[in-house]
Parts: sequence; C-alpha cells; structure tokens
Amino acid sequence: MRGAAGCQSTGHDMLQAYEDSPYRTIQGRNAMISLKLQMLIGSGGSADVFRLDGGRVLKLYREGLDPGVIAREHDGVQHALGQGLHVARAFGTRDHEGRSGIIFEELVGKPLLRLPILRPFRTRALLRRFADYQARIHRCGAAGLPHAQHDIVHVRIEQAEVDPALRSLALERLHAIPRGDRFCHGDYHPGNVILTRGGIAAIDWSNASAGDPAGDVARSELLFRYAGYGPTMRRLPPMRRVREMTADFYLGHYRASTGLSEAAIDAWRLPIAVASLIPGSRVHRPTLVAALERQGFGV
Repeated sequence: MRGAAGCQSTGHDMLQAYEDSPYRTIQGRNAMISLKLQMLIGSGGSADVFRLDGGRVLKLYREGLDPGVIAREHDGVQHALGQGLHVARAFGTRDHEGRSGIIFEELVGKPLLRLPILRPFRTRALLRRFADYQARIHRCGAAGLPHAQHDIVHVRIEQAEVDPALRSLALERLHAIPRGDRFCHGDYHPGNVILTRGGIAAIDWSNASAGDPAGDVARSELLFRYAGYGPTMRRLPPMRRVREMTADFYLGHYRASTGLSEAAIDAWRLPIAVASLIPGSRVHRPTLVAALERQGFGV
C-alpha cells in the first residue's frame, strides 16, 4: 500500500502542472469573464453543475457552504492532476449570482452509479475497475496537501446527531488509528466516478485529504451499503441484498489486490459510521442506525 507505483508525477511535476495550468491565468481575471450557463447537468447536496461553452462546466456551490470545502476540492483536483490521475482539469474559480464556483473541464461519459445490476458479469468488471482506480489513488502520496482525513472525520463526529457516549467512543477509536500519509478521495462511490473514453475518472474531490486508505475504503463500503435508499430499495428486500453483495464484491476485490487487512478497515467502521450521521447526510439514517444497534451501540 505504501509504494509509489501508479503515480506518474513527482512533487516537482505537481508544482509544474500548477504553474502551467490555466487556473493561474483565469483566476486573476475572473471579473472580466462573462459566463453563459447553458443547462443544469448535475445537482447534489452541496453544489449544482452547469454546462458552459468550450467543453467546460461550472460547479456552483450552495450559499453558506464552508469555504474550506471549496478549497479542499480545488486542492484535491490539483494534487490528483499532479499525480497523473485521470480527473477533470480545474480552470479557475468564479462567483456567479452570489455563489462561489470552480470551472472544470467537462468529462464526457456515464456515471458508474448506473451500474447494470441485471448484468452481473458487467457489473463485476466495472466494480473491479472502480476498486483498482481507488487503489491507484491510494498509492499516491499526499505531501503538500493541507487537509487531513482525521481532522475531517473528527469534525463530522462532533457534528453527528448521536448519543454523547457513542460520540466519545467514535472519537476514541478514531484517534487510536495512526494518521496516514496517502492520498484519499474521501467520498469515493459510483456516483462520483465517470466512465470516459480515457478510462475511469473520479469527480467531487471536496473531501480529498492526506490519510489512511483503510478509512477511505470504509467510507466507500458504507456508501455502498447505506446511501441512496429510495422507496424501491426500502420496499424490496432483494434489492437490498443486491446492494450488500455489491459492497462485498468491491471490498473483496480491493483487499485481494492491495493486501489491505480486514482489521485495518474494521478499525475505521465505527468512526466513519458516526461521522455519516450528520444533518444532511446522503446516508439512509434509519438503516444505518439499525445496523449500529444490532452491533450493540446506542445511537
């Protein structure tokens, strides 16, 4: 897990990539750029994405969003580019109608969120590629990245709507884990991965940090199991079973290809679960709470 194989650039390359990037030239003249928003092409809890001219998009963040989240996204993308990862290039920051945003290259492709669950062999092939890309991220160091996984998770545990005793236990377990120095995405799930002609590309780097790959994997596993529960998922137990099988397959392939231990991932499961019980979380709270209570935790 600690090798550098798979990262194509050195720290000097990363700096040079920033120096050569359009980010530096556009950022200084943002006030002079006239934006024409063509159409809304994506929307999430923290931002909307609008298509622009010239193969670019504008990611506009919600009013009142912590500026630190926007900074993490910019820093994460720049770091990923410097490491040779396939991601959308950032072309600069821009405010629009009172909202802060970042201009990105538009990635043409389909989100892996639309996995063909009725075609299991195709699904497994895509999940292998999904896990392999994440493992490649984790082979990259995070030197120079100012954001720490432990700090992000700590803040979210403090914000979680849980029993104080569970909060204390989650914090205790979090800080018993050594801080990591690998590059972590922080919110890696099929909705944040695009399958393009050039291969898989991750988007939404607003949780990027220096950290422990096991924590990043624990977060992905939790999202596979508990995020995005719509009425169909709640009503049909077989659909929930498909989701569980998908999580198990992803986890098994990642572990087999990297050698990451189950114990390392398990150490992160409670801190990540509690950190996911913050207001506005995409995780289906009743399902996750029920799972925690089955394990003997009072939520």
